[in-house]
Amino acid sequence: MADPAHPDCLPRWRDLARLSDDELGRHDIAAVNLAVAVGLPGSGAMDPADCLDSLDQWTEYARGFTEQALPRYYETPERWGYSEARFRATGLVLALQRGPGLQYNPAKIPPDAPFDVADYFAFGAIQGPGGTCSTMPIVYASVGRRLGYPIKLVSCRTKAGGGHRFNRWDGAGVRFNFDGTNEGCSSPPDDYFRTGHYESDPRREEACGFMGSLTPRQELAEFLDARAGLWAEAGEHRRAAEGMAWVVSLDPGNRMLDEGFKVRLNAWKRWANERKPPGFPSLMIGPPPRRLFPDTLPAEYERDLLGCLATEHLLTDPEYGVVWEKMRRGEWRGRGPNTATVDYHADGTSVAEVRFEA
Repeated sequence: MADPAHPDCLPRWRDLARLSDDELGRHDIAAVNLAVAVGLPGSGAMDPADCLDSLDQWTEYARGFTEQALPRYYETPERWGYSEARFRATGLVLALQRGPGLQYNPAKIPPDAPFDVADYFAFGAIQGPGGTCSTMPIVYASVGRRLGYPIKLVSCRTKAGGGHRFNRWDGAGVRFNFDGTNEGCSSPPDDYFRTGHYESDPRREEACGFMGSLTPRQELAEFLDARAGLWAEAGEHRRAAEGMAWVVSLDPGNRMLDEGFKVRLNAWKRWANERKPPGFPSLMIGPPPRRLFPDTLPAEYERDLLGCLATEHLLTDPEYGVVWEKMRRGEWRGRGPNTATVDYHADGTSVAEVRFEA
């Protein structure tokens, strides 16, 4: 069923999450990122069509800027390590900084500055007051890929536990990092992001996929991870946990994302447990519907989600709410149900029937 609130210019992220890397890689990374932002608190300020039009214009500006400057490379190629790719990457960053004025949002420079949806999704960098290290690399990748550059996203962690994202030119045997989140363009080696401010445990780097060139599915996983985090901040535990299930299915084996799913699921369980009255029935899930998530999500994770969904349904459905409220006040005089068996509709997203047993 069509969603009238979904912008026509954007794909739907649930459809994207079922694509292979090759299929997903054919989509503009900025469009993928903006699609994930749709519906989040604060995303009403986003104008996706305007953002994509701006990126088209920025691409043509960067193309002209680079072609006009290219003779300088041939005059002194040694300055660029005899690498035209490095020259083009620098030209891309300088073009977007000097032309459209892409910059880091000054209000987000302090380490304790709060981040909202515009700081995790690219519309803040394109149509807002500026970007962050989460969003500016997405803009560079979007414009660069439109120019035919093999630009990837790369993520690392800071020593304090925060995150940082930068770009990497990675294709046809050429590989180097570049970072355009500050004024100008730097090209630090990998080890720069493993020491000092970015010092981290090498075992965690490997287990969590830091410092690798992200695949299209891993890019989408990171965007959905940010979406889940924003839902969690808004107290929407169901949406946060379900979002993290999609994240785990996109990047299975990533320990950090797996841990993130369990954190969101446990928060949902705590929310439910705090609202259960004494004597709340134990739940049995009927024959499960067809899998709601790709096979890369462990089946037990999906069962846990279905259990939480059933609990939330019972707690919030007005039909049963009167009973729970009386039980909370100690006014329920009848024999309460010991077990509730919950069956789902075929799509698995809503409850079809609840059967209570004494």
